[in-house]
Amino acid sequence: MVYRRTPRMQKRVDQRRREILEATEELIAEKGFLATTMNDVAARAKTSIGNVYFHFSNKDEIVLAVIDRLCEEIWQVDELAGIDIDTAGCHPYTLEALDDYLTVMALFSNKRFAEAIAGGSGHPGFREHVIGFFEKRATLRYEKYADFYQGIDRDLAFACHFGSVVNVLLKVITGRLDRSPESAGLFLARWKLQARGIDPEITTAIMDELCSMARKIESLSSPPDQ
Repeated sequence: MVYRRTPRMQKRVDQRRREILEATEELIAEKGFLATTMNDVAARAKTSIGNVYFHFSNKDEIVLAVIDRLCEEIWQVDELAGIDIDTAGCHPYTLEALDDYLTVMALFSNKRFAEAIAGGSGHPGFREHVIGFFEKRATLRYEKYADFYQGIDRDLAFACHFGSVVNVLLKVITGRLDRSPESAGLFLARWKLQARGIDPEITTAIMDELCSMARKIESLSSPPDQ
């Protein structure tokens, strides 16, 4: 006889898995990957150790699932959607650069993501896992920019770009690189334009437009003076 879960049972299983992931997220933010144990996770999630192992075979699997969930949460947000600024007359690459900048800023500004990234960075395969996550999802996102792949090796471009993004992100979040999120975001946007071989004068003009748009977006998102 084949065992089948009822919709109600499946809902409970899914809920328990979410609770385990949320507990792990809290723990690695507080204690780091190395100090967090599966028993800690079970206690924080208010469940048995058997339940934790039912959903995840080991600590590596559960921590990487936490990172995947947070990355997906940020990746699904279209940072350009709903922004009411005039883009008429700007260089075609400016919106691409702005998209990159806002995505990096979203990574920094999401406190849960930043804390989990800092805590999970002790995992030996962590960096490669995060890079792989972003590379897999980048293809669809950059289809918005028709000539993104023109004249470059797509796979090498992604490996180089996202490797740099993750490296900078980790160093800034963990305090090993004393830079503001804004300066890191602007640097990565410029670096990508330069890596594509865009003329330096055009790159400078694009970055000027980007900075102007970023200031407008910041002013629109800031609460009015009381």
